[in-house]
Amino acid sequence: MKKEKTRESALDGEDAVIYLRLSSADGPAAESDSIQNQRSFLQEWAQGHGFHIVREFVDDGHTGTDFERPGFQELGRCLMDGSVRCIIVKDLSRLGRNYAETGRYLEQIFPRLGVRFIAVNDQYDSAKNTDSVQQMAVFKNVFNDLYAADASAKVRTSLGILKRQGKFLGRQAPYGYRIDPRDKYHLLPDEETAPIVQRIFGLFLGGTSRTQIAKILNREQIPSPAAHKQMTDKSRQFTGLWNAETIRRILSHPVYQGDMAQQFTRTISYKVHLRRRVDPEEWIVVKGTHEPLVSREDFALAQTMQQVRTYETTDHPHLLTGIAFCADCGSPLYAKKRGKYWYLNCYGYYRDPTAHRCTSHSIREDVVLQAVVDALRTLAQNQVDAKSVARQRAEKQQGNLDIRGRQRKLQQQLENARRTRLGAYKDKAAGILSEEEFLAISEDLRKEESSCQRELNRLARWEDGQDQTRIIEQKVKAFLRFDHLEKSQLQQLVRRVEVDAYKHITIAFNFTDPGKGAD
Repeated sequence: MKKEKTRESALDGEDAVIYLRLSSADGPAAESDSIQNQRSFLQEWAQGHGFHIVREFVDDGHTGTDFERPGFQELGRCLMDGSVRCIIVKDLSRLGRNYAETGRYLEQIFPRLGVRFIAVNDQYDSAKNTDSVQQMAVFKNVFNDLYAADASAKVRTSLGILKRQGKFLGRQAPYGYRIDPRDKYHLLPDEETAPIVQRIFGLFLGGTSRTQIAKILNREQIPSPAAHKQMTDKSRQFTGLWNAETIRRILSHPVYQGDMAQQFTRTISYKVHLRRRVDPEEWIVVKGTHEPLVSREDFALAQTMQQVRTYETTDHPHLLTGIAFCADCGSPLYAKKRGKYWYLNCYGYYRDPTAHRCTSHSIREDVVLQAVVDALRTLAQNQVDAKSVARQRAEKQQGNLDIRGRQRKLQQQLENARRTRLGAYKDKAAGILSEEEFLAISEDLRKEESSCQRELNRLARWEDGQDQTRIIEQKVKAFLRFDHLEKSQLQQLVRRVEVDAYKHITIAFNFTDPGKGAD
């Protein structure tokens, strides 16, 4: 008995450090387990039990499911150099919520280093533990792990609900936007960077490659998204210039067409915090949550154009690269300058001339482009003529009726039938009409309502068709007046251009000549 008392006296009064940890996912217990509360509790306990606190290590806002925490890493270095021999925490969950790793520290690392570990609320003291206390610690570590798994699942569920509601949950708004000061879940266009995004789309749709866009922005010393983040977030390091990948991400992000897109990456598990990219099909996208920077039509066109490899290497936009191919071997035609002209050359021959896959034929780029323009003008004029004929024919078939007046009469007739049927129902309830009389009247009125509704639907479809025809005519007429052709126009109108060794040009369009199909 005397020997045991002497051992306790030797342990009392020793130097110790305290370790404090609080996770952002600790939920309702976070306030009571705050860093300040842990500190006050442990200091008071240490003073009452004869320990002298020489230092503290803190991890505020760090999960306990792994040990990659800055405060704990610093504590580990002190353990290895022998400057720490006693650690005190509030409870075992502060050390960690990963039962395997926490158990390894308690059962292997601390004993090997001769470190005393105390978890006050769990009555755990490695210098005094009985077998039952040691066994109970195992169960508590498992429980702490299960708590972390449950909390992680609840957090994921809550965040998933918010994401599916179109709420923005990021730390920083996407480039081109800022967080609404009145609603942290909403985005507003950023006056400084939104025009840059719009310019990127404009350049790309105009035929400039992603690499060239990056060079232009770097040459003009416009801060990249990474550099812009560094200006607003000093807590982390962001570096880098514009590059083709950055441009690709901007051109591919649905946020710029007004849709909230999130969950581009996902953590492997609640214990392994590495993030992996997910397929676009798994992104959470909610349409129409904020003001777009580009139209949906331009965004969709940019996605289509990104699927085509362009082979561009200069500031000169080659509108036909990715569209023009060799008719003899099927290889793409690439642009190369000779003298003052650009020529389209067969890439199949250029890649390996000795293989004799093709011949070294080439053709001036502007000649092919002019052939495409001329063909488009012809088709556009046919489109105008065909649409005009179709619209005039439809108007003639309609008999130049007053469509709006006819719709008003039908709507009134429909309302009268519904009102009469309701009156018949009231007469039946009052005993004025028999069941047979009511059914007969009701059936006739339903047929009249159906007939009116069908005619209204037909007139609405006819009216929509006429409006669409007029819109197409306007677009085609605008095309006939264009001064220069852009790659976005080519991508919409031309599917493929083929040139053979004899300089014969074949053009395949994304539509058929409407003049040929008119009857």
